[in-house]
Amino acid sequence: MRQLETPTVPKGLTDSFDRLCQVVAGPVCVAVSGGGDSLALLLIAADWAQTRGRDVCALTVDHGLRPEAAGEARFVAEIAARYGIPHRTLRWESPQPGQAKARRARHQLLAAAAREAGSVVILTAHTQDDNAETFLIRARAGSGWYGLAGIQPLSLSPAEPPGVPVLLGRPLLATPRAALRDLLRTHGEDWVEDPSNENPAYERVRVRRTLAEDPALRVRILTLQERLQLLRQLQDQALANWLTADVEVRPDGALRAPLPLPPGERRERALAALIALASGRTRPLRSDALNRLAHRITRPDTLRPATLGGAIVAVRKDRLHVTAEHGLAPEQVNAIPARLAAMVTACSGHM
Repeated sequence: MRQLETPTVPKGLTDSFDRLCQVVAGPVCVAVSGGGDSLALLLIAADWAQTRGRDVCALTVDHGLRPEAAGEARFVAEIAARYGIPHRTLRWESPQPGQAKARRARHQLLAAAAREAGSVVILTAHTQDDNAETFLIRARAGSGWYGLAGIQPLSLSPAEPPGVPVLLGRPLLATPRAALRDLLRTHGEDWVEDPSNENPAYERVRVRRTLAEDPALRVRILTLQERLQLLRQLQDQALANWLTADVEVRPDGALRAPLPLPPGERRERALAALIALASGRTRPLRSDALNRLAHRITRPDTLRPATLGGAIVAVRKDRLHVTAEHGLAPEQVNAIPARLAAMVTACSGHM
């Protein structure tokens, strides 16, 4: 079958792909559900890869929770084949109801497939619209400015260790969803419409409708997010610098850092990073518990060893020691330096 030409990378996206992917070895993996956003991302990524002499691999997760899922995976495989893009369907062998469980399974499957392909980055199709929706959802939940800055262009995959750390790259955060649909129409490509995207039982659907009815609100949110993102970049880069300069990983997997921890809001983020690294867990910590422990660390002479998020936090000789509450497997311990390096990369926002 004759391979079709992929759409040209839209103006402004080349730099985004370069920043997220250029120095990463191995193929660039793209998570593709069959929806318009992810299909457009796949075709744009394939064109970028061709200009850079890189390989692309499409990954589709079949959760087995909807009867249409298998057909949607075949739909993606057929489109990938027409463009000469390798494709894999990843099946959740023991599907369980619940969005959180499905999300964890999806990330585990995607990360494992990326590692098998020799890659450490997975591109996802979060758009400018997703960012605006996320702002309202987080604002309603009481998020502070750091969370309201929105979805980040690069983050550590929430897939649980062991294994090589995998990063999630989001090159389309400045691209409107409508522009991606237009690109697919221009090239005669259809896409899958998930019926849940029209179900008002989901908060994101209700928020999406609110923004569609008030375009001016969308503009105001994106303007504010742009400013908050600049502040977050400064905070995250400072955290990356601290992780690089001050955090020591011991052969047994323990982490040590000098006291005091970074000042202000960065104290809690620094502590959360150490706990995540030592415990091997990726789930967010309860903010109230993290805040209390971070405050206690400001008075190290009275701090007794404390546990949080699967880690033991203690002070010894003016240094903070963080270790796993329960013993980690040797491969998990050996992966901690790589996870630290990946965390620094994610904080820096580029590879």
